[in-house]
Amino acid sequence: MYVEFNNKMVESNDIKDALDKNTEFKVIKDMSKGSKRDDILAYNLSIEINTLNDLMEGECNLNDLTEDELFEEYLSLAEEIAMDIEENVPEGAILDIKSYKWDKSDNCIKIIIIIATEDTTELKLKDIMRKLITQVE
Repeated sequence: MYVEFNNKMVESNDIKDALDKNTEFKVIKDMSKGSKRDDILAYNLSIEINTLNDLMEGECNLNDLTEDELFEEYLSLAEEIAMDIEENVPEGAILDIKSYKWDKSDNCIKIIIIIATEDTTELKLKDIMRKLITQVE
């Protein structure tokens, strides 16, 4: 799927490959077509718990956290790290990122990232994210 960013056509597989190669995240699924929109790219990503634990090591004692507190820490850290994805997206793109699940069987946190043109409103991004979250749950 192709999306135009600042008069440049971008192929969703190119962004997928860049995310796999240049970030800590693994692309689970390209959700761009599933969004039923031609002005965004969307991906379901995962990041390993071990990676998050390594990053949290100096900040807090993981053994002192309840499972709920650990869950919240994992989700917020995954979203924070995902902001670095901005370096791998086309110029003029905006991001919306949402962590939604601690997958204990795969030992990872799953997130959805939307890469949209800068004229996409925040309200529209939230609506798209809500639809994509329901698709993965």
